[in-house]
Amino acid sequence: MLRKFSTLMLTAALLTGSVAATAAFAQPAPAKQQIKITVQLNGKELPFPQDVVTENGVAYVNASTLAVALGGAAAWDSTTKSLLVSKDNKYGLRMYENNTFAYKNGKETRVANPPRPVTGGVLVPLVFIAEELGAKVSYDAKTWTYKLTTEINK
Repeated sequence: MLRKFSTLMLTAALLTGSVAATAAFAQPAPAKQQIKITVQLNGKELPFPQDVVTENGVAYVNASTLAVALGGAAAWDSTTKSLLVSKDNKYGLRMYENNTFAYKNGKETRVANPPRPVTGGVLVPLVFIAEELGAKVSYDAKTWTYKLTTEINK
């Protein structure tokens, strides 16, 4: 019986030691780097209430913040689950959640990326909406920055 106990203790000590040694030499996985994408309007950073979200190469931003910064407006209709983006009573785009079907100035059209309601707002494709509202858009891959340029009428 003493021999069984000794063998059991030796086995436990060896297993504990090998686990401890493995843990001592284990390296933590590198943390996934979070890259912050920024948006500038006429050279100044445009602050958004939510971070820029990218999906399949498309950058999404808060609809209201973008539209107002470019001299327009955006409003979500929870009844029809649609977003209306407008500017100067000359431009109107109604986009629908999870649907590429849309209306531009009253005429049926298609959009590549529909709006995405999130807590606290609605996200829209940055480049598409910015260009629709008259901004020129460029992207600096080195600094992860979208640069919008436009004349702002105040």
